[in-house]
Amino acid sequence: MDNKKKLVRSSSDRWVAGVLGGISAYFNWNSTLVRILYIVLALIPGLGEIAILAYIVMIATIPGENAPASFFNQFKSTYQNQHGGKKSPKVIHGVEEQDVDHHKKEG
Repeated sequence: MDNKKKLVRSSSDRWVAGVLGGISAYFNWNSTLVRILYIVLALIPGLGEIAILAYIVMIATIPGENAPASFFNQFKSTYQNQHGGKKSPKVIHGVEEQDVDHHKKEG
């Protein structure tokens, strides 16, 4: 059995997106203290923008607790399947090929 911890966004301990709840569960910290620390960092001039940007990046990169992959990985795999994946040839049954020039000669 794999008892390795994984960093995921919490679905039960969340206020906005579950990022801080997931971080607190991963490190076994008190989630209220993690949130207070984040708010203090976000209010410091110069660090506030970085803290908010980091939170948005974590929303996009850390998978949800019940999600199979992060938003970024889901988007990446969807994009690769649509644009870069190998396409199988299409087979059409019950179609008869006709010469286009044949109709011009008769008409």
